[in-house]
Amino acid sequence: MNKTARVILLTLVFSAAGCGGDPEQENTRDYTVLDATNYHQNVKDARAKIQTLITALQTNSFQNADERVAFISQQLADIPYLAEGAMGEGDWQPGSSVYQSGASHVKQDPLYRLDGLDCQTLVQMAMGLLYSTNLAEFDKTILKVSYGAAGNPHGEIVRYYNRNNFVDGDWNPINQRNGFLTDVTSLGYLAPYSATTTVDITRQNWFLFQQKNLASTVRVLDGTDGLFMANRFMQTYSWLNFPRFDLERVSIAYIPKEKLALKQSTGSYQPDEALLHSIPTPAVVEIVRDAKKWTIGGKNIKDVIGSELSISHMGLLYRQRFNYGEVIYQKITCDYDKQRQKMCGVTPVVCEKGQCNELMFVHATDARPNDYYWYQQAGGSFTCSFQLPANGAGYTKCNRIEREPLFDYLTEYQYGAYRNMDSPSIVGVHIEKLN
Repeated sequence: MNKTARVILLTLVFSAAGCGGDPEQENTRDYTVLDATNYHQNVKDARAKIQTLITALQTNSFQNADERVAFISQQLADIPYLAEGAMGEGDWQPGSSVYQSGASHVKQDPLYRLDGLDCQTLVQMAMGLLYSTNLAEFDKTILKVSYGAAGNPHGEIVRYYNRNNFVDGDWNPINQRNGFLTDVTSLGYLAPYSATTTVDITRQNWFLFQQKNLASTVRVLDGTDGLFMANRFMQTYSWLNFPRFDLERVSIAYIPKEKLALKQSTGSYQPDEALLHSIPTPAVVEIVRDAKKWTIGGKNIKDVIGSELSISHMGLLYRQRFNYGEVIYQKITCDYDKQRQKMCGVTPVVCEKGQCNELMFVHATDARPNDYYWYQQAGGSFTCSFQLPANGAGYTKCNRIEREPLFDYLTEYQYGAYRNMDSPSIVGVHIEKLN
């Protein structure tokens, strides 16, 4: 996931873990002023759509939890990927479990939004929808999913340093404790295959590293708050003192990628169908890295963001059945032409059996070329192109929320290489069952 690694550098790793944006806003030396009108419209639109989706989840007749996740994935598909600003604390009042506006924060991008997502916020939005029966309950759920770190076990305090910034050290254990997730990576049929990697998380050092580019961290709705919040980050955030905040050794289990995708003598890969079939669903799947081998621009990840971490990407797993002739997904393959310009081809992958039972992976990706567009052409085929569609046809960014089989994601062939399988730092996948 080399492209995702680049984005992690921009955002100091999704909160710490991974996915990141497009600053359309006014910059100053020490802070960024967001478009407040756009912010309030995004919040309003998101809350209206969330209520619509919750109503649909309550009224539709789903046979199982996989169908519920498949429905959510369909409704969120093609939302653009945000490399920056996918989540902040907005103007949410600290201590309030239901949205109340008017507060100031260090980072004031929306606490949740639906005009753009990254990989972590996609999963959080889906969990909020899954575990809620109305909008007020969604507010409470999304706080519990997203917050809980640094002396805030119940997730009701909305502050940047209380956010579950590290997936391995904060997000997973807190959501396990809340009863949303169960780590199944080393259980049952998966147990003989699992391995473990360990990282040293230094949260305080991670915050200190963000002071090197303060304007990308301090993002406020009102310019008069900018210097105050920049000072808060430079001063208060320099002296945060919570248990295990300076150093915490975290181990995480994973299924090695070579067990899921078996390399053939031809150099291609075949799935271990029995192992893939044994993965419980629906689930959160996380891409696990060896922190000692993870480099960005020739530097180790710890020297770039101030801490080790083991998770670089995440998404949702669910099973979906396709009938003969149905399109499973649109496969995108990118390469360079003779002029070294990026070009991407799109091929529909069709079910060629009486029925195909696929382990689907939905995730927010930035693996496509920046500023390429995704749309359906006049003849019905799809394209990922630098050219806008003719005649004002609808389009979105090619970097967006995609759905594809997990095996196909792991074995994507891009720019002449199997980008995940060939990466020495990507070691496998961690599985958290959605309860």
